[in-house]
Amino acid sequence: MSMSQRFVQIVLLLVVMGALFGCAGLIPIEMQYRVDLEPILPEGRGEYSVDPDDSSAVFSVEGALIKVKHLPDQILNEKFPPLWDGKHINPYASGEKDPEKGYIPPIFTVFEVAVINKTYAKIEFDPGHMTMITDEGKEFTFYDAERESASPNNFRKYYKVELGISGNEKQLALERMGLVYKTAYHRERPVFRGVEHTGFVAYDPLPESAKEITLRVEDFVLSFDVSGNPERTTDCEFRFKVNQGTFEIVAPQEGSQ
Repeated sequence: MSMSQRFVQIVLLLVVMGALFGCAGLIPIEMQYRVDLEPILPEGRGEYSVDPDDSSAVFSVEGALIKVKHLPDQILNEKFPPLWDGKHINPYASGEKDPEKGYIPPIFTVFEVAVINKTYAKIEFDPGHMTMITDEGKEFTFYDAERESASPNNFRKYYKVELGISGNEKQLALERMGLVYKTAYHRERPVFRGVEHTGFVAYDPLPESAKEITLRVEDFVLSFDVSGNPERTTDCEFRFKVNQGTFEIVAPQEGSQ
């Protein structure tokens, strides 16, 4: 085959590909980063289970339950969609692509925690007593939403609302903090009999090398003495297999069908 014939074939191929992409209304491939956590049940431990309805990990002791479900960025963006003007207000996920990585990296690792009390007078779960530990031994403490917080991680510091920022940046930070206050699992919130309390617990993003994580819960309060001090507590842990990485997506062009 001559060079001219090969050149004609290449041109025709490019024309056909361009026509196909034009008809399909596609834009160039983009990269998306996903983090999926799959519960791992300990063998021979009947107090642990996986909820068949929402795949959350469950710990149960005599009618007191803790349910933990990972919320990836894709789900969080659905829960907190952009405003009418397109402004990204999701406080738990970034809306900005990293130009070097080519995708939007996660900024937090978020879990929805539900504490259910069926039998006790009152119980109490403190997110400050839940630590995220990777299979490499790295430990993470949660991000506290309270104004007066002794936690090394604090949402107000993360969004710099105490640093005198002004204008649109401050307004956006305050909108995000408002959503954090509404959704975070707050400390020192006893759960009385017949009540369920639900909230989000957030940590720093996982290292890309992590293959498994454990959420270690200490001092889950099951009863209090007459003075209101914890009288009976228990510990538990939730293990998850980590699947994370980038994959390619092709989105339709704006206005295409």
